[in-house]
Amino acid sequence: MGNRKKVIGYISEKDPFTDRKAWSGTIFKIREGIENAGYEVKWICSHPNGFLKFLYRIIAKIRYRYIKINYNRAYCQLSVRSIDKKLYEGCDYLFVPCNACLLPYLPKDIPIIFYTDTTHRLMVGYYWKKKLPLKTIEHGEECERIGIHRATLNLRSSRWAADSVVNDYNYNPGKTYVIEFGANIDDSDLVSNAMKYADGATVNILFSGVEWERKGGDVAVETVRLLNEQGVRALLVIAGIKELPQQYVGLPYIEYVGFLNKNTPEQYHRYVQLWKEATLFLLPTKAECAGIVFCEASAYGVPIFTYDTGGTGDYVIDGVNGYKLAPSANAADFAACIRRNLNTLSLQTLREGGLRLYKEKLSWSAWSRRFREIMEENGM
Repeated sequence: MGNRKKVIGYISEKDPFTDRKAWSGTIFKIREGIENAGYEVKWICSHPNGFLKFLYRIIAKIRYRYIKINYNRAYCQLSVRSIDKKLYEGCDYLFVPCNACLLPYLPKDIPIIFYTDTTHRLMVGYYWKKKLPLKTIEHGEECERIGIHRATLNLRSSRWAADSVVNDYNYNPGKTYVIEFGANIDDSDLVSNAMKYADGATVNILFSGVEWERKGGDVAVETVRLLNEQGVRALLVIAGIKELPQQYVGLPYIEYVGFLNKNTPEQYHRYVQLWKEATLFLLPTKAECAGIVFCEASAYGVPIFTYDTGGTGDYVIDGVNGYKLAPSANAADFAACIRRNLNTLSLQTLREGGLRLYKEKLSWSAWSRRFREIMEENGM
């Protein structure tokens, strides 16, 4: 790289130097990861006028019934036009997280690195359950295809997503890479704890997710109810959800923590403490592109129980740091799997496996090493 650090222009509406909340904290952590890989990062803000953003959102809903405004080409063009062109000066590369539709409107003479956790093709009918008009799907597909092919490098957070880039959009596999997310917790807070379970003790089962239905909150509650019915003293600690469904309020085997904002130091440290106290992590998520929360579980050696769906296979390895159940599995299946592993030997094996996976590929330190390797491999 020579004596001068290469400069990467980071295209984002949110400030990657201060905002620990955007994209579950990933915008902030990616910026740190790039810097730790040996590059200088310059924030290039792509934030259009608030009124115009609102107007384009309404137009998009009327014309295309968009689920996400970032598949509105007119809005994405507006976002790029809002950028102060002087900010591009001195940038050797541009880094774009999440939004493929911005790429066609960015400068043509600066190589672009595009990083996200999915593709439009994978989202339709999976995350986005609502039936979309063909016109909407075709428009989104065209936006994604043009954006993917505009990128110099396509980075994805899972093999599931990377395969879609190659197979669904006919992009060069030699320029497509998997680079897993890390835990969105500071390294200084990652204190490895001894295994937190003894036979007959209360099992603290953590559930952390903002979207109750998609994350399988109902399955988690039923799993813990069954465990208690079967003689296992289990407590479900629920974090992330802003409002617990009324039918679960006051249940004796639930501790409701609520939503925790990582931008607030007090709430951030409360979130960290939940991991330190957890025996297991249960997330019966019905759709998951990657799951940063799985990295956080492994960082603390907390065994994971989830569904085998989307990009989870890169983050949860059966028998290593947890178990993935078939999408057809129900609460009784989760309860049975947990009971089979509720012994010192199994929990210790999964704990050690999680800590090992975290060091090898599920930390932002590992992300930085991998990013540097990819850039050097491509002469960047």
